[in-house]
Amino acid sequence: MEWFEGLQVLSLESRRTEEMERLIRAHGGQAVMAPSMREQKLDLSGALSGFGQALAAGDLHAVVCPGAAATRMFLRELGDSGVQALSGVPLFAGRAARAVLAEAGLHARPLGHDQLGSDWDDIQATLLRALEPGQHAALLEYGEAIPALTARELSYAGLRLSSLPLYRCAFPADSAPLAQAVRDCVLGGPDVLLLSSGIQALHFLKYAERMKLLAETRAALSRMVVVSIGPACSEAAADLGIPVHLEASPYKMDALVRLAAAQAPALLRGRLRKTA
Repeated sequence: MEWFEGLQVLSLESRRTEEMERLIRAHGGQAVMAPSMREQKLDLSGALSGFGQALAAGDLHAVVCPGAAATRMFLRELGDSGVQALSGVPLFAGRAARAVLAEAGLHARPLGHDQLGSDWDDIQATLLRALEPGQHAALLEYGEAIPALTARELSYAGLRLSSLPLYRCAFPADSAPLAQAVRDCVLGGPDVLLLSSGIQALHFLKYAERMKLLAETRAALSRMVVVSIGPACSEAAADLGIPVHLEASPYKMDALVRLAAAQAPALLRGRLRKTA
């Protein structure tokens, strides 16, 4: 059997926490469990209806797609006819989101400094450069609403904004383990991070941001071995700037833990040798 060799293994799993903890311990790891989310479904019918009306009326001058996960969800909800109609609208997207749009036959211009994802400063600067007063931009939201300051600045410039809230961050009712996991990572605790969904990575960074430890948490993640459950999860993590070192196949929880146990210790030893 593969073994973690006593490494601290952080999991952000929320629905199958006990099962994940058992698997980590069975493979010789010290399980650090920090449930990261609770489900919060959004009714998109109203937002999509308003978007479709603006699109049909020619009253849409830009659509902003910051990240790949949000863009993929948006295209799925829009359907084939809606995707075709988007071809006549200027699209602005982060690098990973542009790849998703390209798969659907759509071309998008870069946002900001063309990183994988884009922050609100990039989005604001891009729209101020690209649009004229009175024009209308729709922004995809994935995890957070448009910040009040961004909305205010764009409104002052005479731009009209609408949003498509595809997903909202919903942290667990008991967020103490999540907060402790952020602190432990910053202090050099866990050696391995297991991701069984991209939303987990998003919530972990969002909670670190809430604690004003985002930069420190990103630095901590760069020294850890990050293991993903599959391609969609890896893409979402990369979209957030989190490097994934290993990807499970098949895309199951036991395969995720087994892969991490088999390869993470050697990866960490290799890093130590390079820095020695």
